[in-house]
Amino acid sequence: MRDLDDLFAALARAPFRAKFRLGPADAEYLRLKGLPVVVRHAEDFVARRLAPAEPKNDG
Repeated sequence: MRDLDDLFAALARAPFRAKFRLGPADAEYLRLKGLPVVVRHAEDFVARRLAPAEPKNDG
């Protein structure tokens, strides 16, 4: 498996991804809440809303 630091470095060099920026409202939300809170929100979203990687009764 690829090292995450290498992966994020490669993503940072990708021209397509370099175009993405937080808008003013999102940047302000991040500033007010802080990165740890936003990361927890993302983890919760993934855990609750996205299908499990290995469903228990998948065929």
